[in-house]
Amino acid sequence: MKDPHKSLKSEIIKEAQSRNAKFVLAKLQWSKDEVGYSLHVAPSSFTLSGYQVTDYLNHLGFERSTCSFIPHHKCYFQWVDKSFDIEKFSTLLDQSYNNLRDAQNHLEKCGFFFDQPEGWGYYFERYSRSKSIQDRFDMHGDGHTAAESKVMKTSEDDIFNFVFTWIKNDEEDKGWVIHYRPKRTPLSMELKSVFKFLNLKNFNQCPNFDFEPCNWRSIKFIQRGDRYFDSNADIAHRWFDAHAENFSLGIQKLLTANAEMEEVGLRFLPFQDAMMRLEEDFKEHISKPKSEAPATKDSFGYFDVAISFAGTDRKHAEVLASLVKKAGFSVFYDNYYSENLWGKDLVVTFDEIYRKRSRYCVIFVSKEYNENAWTIHERRSAQARALKEKGREYILPIKVEDVELEGMPQTIGYLSIERGIDKIAASLIKKLEIK
Repeated sequence: MKDPHKSLKSEIIKEAQSRNAKFVLAKLQWSKDEVGYSLHVAPSSFTLSGYQVTDYLNHLGFERSTCSFIPHHKCYFQWVDKSFDIEKFSTLLDQSYNNLRDAQNHLEKCGFFFDQPEGWGYYFERYSRSKSIQDRFDMHGDGHTAAESKVMKTSEDDIFNFVFTWIKNDEEDKGWVIHYRPKRTPLSMELKSVFKFLNLKNFNQCPNFDFEPCNWRSIKFIQRGDRYFDSNADIAHRWFDAHAENFSLGIQKLLTANAEMEEVGLRFLPFQDAMMRLEEDFKEHISKPKSEAPATKDSFGYFDVAISFAGTDRKHAEVLASLVKKAGFSVFYDNYYSENLWGKDLVVTFDEIYRKRSRYCVIFVSKEYNENAWTIHERRSAQARALKEKGREYILPIKVEDVELEGMPQTIGYLSIERGIDKIAASLIKKLEIK
């Protein structure tokens, strides 16, 4: 591996400064054809407690090192492309870090403590601990199988259901488990990555949710005396009680922080590349016969049909989506995937869905559809796909109002909303049944 600070020829290309750090982009050249670019960051601020900028840089993939490009001769570095936008990164790092700190404030109320692999070590020239604070609360086992188990509390917010249980095997092995179940499933890759970041474990058949999958974390019982407040029972209950008001807000802040870093090609949440996931979903979809399709059914992957509509036609779209879904086909209707869309770049995601991920695209054509910015984006993505199909039907238009769909040939066959959604759904199902 090349040294990011030393070469036969090196120069500073760009510099930037933010409230939290100094940034240097350097060009290094080891031969006529061997050229590399390294980004160097020197944090200039820290807080008296909690998650530090240094911890964030570590989670973003930076390494701590002595440095020949930074005045104080120490930095965090990472290899980047020549085109890396250092000024944009300097701005977004502050924004993203602030969102991460907000996430920490919400999630610590729920008993989550972010790993701090760097802490203050950078400032005092020593390495910090790498063990998570949260590890000290973890119990052994799978969080469900125990000699004694009982539900103590339940709670919910708009996104999740929460269950608080007490489990006990013996006097040395007992404590509480918090179970998490999204109200709409399956989990998006983004939410899975958040759960992994928070060290939430998965259990496939949770008895607290009718043997459906859940995620969970444990809180080991700690006794320091004979009275109630001599144990950690009070704090365990307070952590659970805080979930309804804080858990989803914390997750939203985490996703926002990660999305900001993705604008410059970086991330701290551990999930696969989106296009790699798309290719895997598509291969799985086309390789299985219809009778084996549950893996694609309702998954955020490849859809039998995607429905595009303006807000005024939501009632029609919802009925159509429900009828087609009941017939056993996978349908992209936005309300079915609110958690999956949470935190995503919707411009990119909708383009993938309407241009790449669907077998057919149903469009409810109306005056508002032609004028709404989001539906125009969806229509253009669908039309780009239709062009590649070279004459095979892809867009299936339903006329709600007597207007033309911009960019669509007048020879394309329409169905009128006056025919009735039930009959339109029946026609769509018949078309989907044709392999």
